[in-house]
Amino acid sequence: MENEIKVKENVNKENKIFLERESFKGSDGRDFWSYFVSGKVRNRNVKVDFIPKDKGGYEPLDIIFDVTKKAELILGEEEMTSDSGKVTKYLTYKAHAVDNDGIVYECSVKPSKDSDKALFNMLLNSLHIEIKGA
Repeated sequence: MENEIKVKENVNKENKIFLERESFKGSDGRDFWSYFVSGKVRNRNVKVDFIPKDKGGYEPLDIIFDVTKKAELILGEEEMTSDSGKVTKYLTYKAHAVDNDGIVYECSVKPSKDSDKALFNMLLNSLHIEIKGA
């Protein structure tokens, strides 16, 4: 059964979802940032960890968080077609901020682990954002 994803760009306009960050100390004593979305699922506080889509994404995320304390998480839908012609749809995630001059800053992110993806889908369901099979 193919995944059916009923999500359009900026689906979360009514129920905005925000990406936040917090600092932590690495084992070598250096300061680092972690990125997360928090919310409630079945009256339980949950925290979903996000990472940049690639390792170079930490610098753009730093720039985004220079602009704002919380970045809006924009959900989108993309599809890819395999060599055999099978079309697979999938969700995309972007940290999004606009500075005082109206300049838009965005960086692609993704849930850190499969368990974070599962928690995020539960959070979307609790916000009544419908995703089937994602």
